[in-house]
Amino acid sequence: MAKLGTKKNPLVLKVQTDERIQELAGICHQHGFIYIIGFEPDEPEDISDLERALNPPKPLRSAVAPNRNGPCPCGSGKKYKLCCKRKKK
Repeated sequence: MAKLGTKKNPLVLKVQTDERIQELAGICHQHGFIYIIGFEPDEPEDISDLERALNPPKPLRSAVAPNRNGPCPCGSGKKYKLCCKRKKK
């Protein structure tokens, strides 16, 4: 999927007032986002695309594998190779 805020995947925003349109358009121009703003006074405001574009989710990082000769992360006090590493096999 294309990056959010680009020509292929523009931000889609719903607002209730003209002032809010001007405010959000300024933010989008400042960051170089392509956007579509809908003026819907009877609907609740939805700017979730803009929030996601400004604060992208952090990539998940896997936990570092314990050192086989280090202490076991389970808290037993034994070396990892003699405790939980054996249980994985």
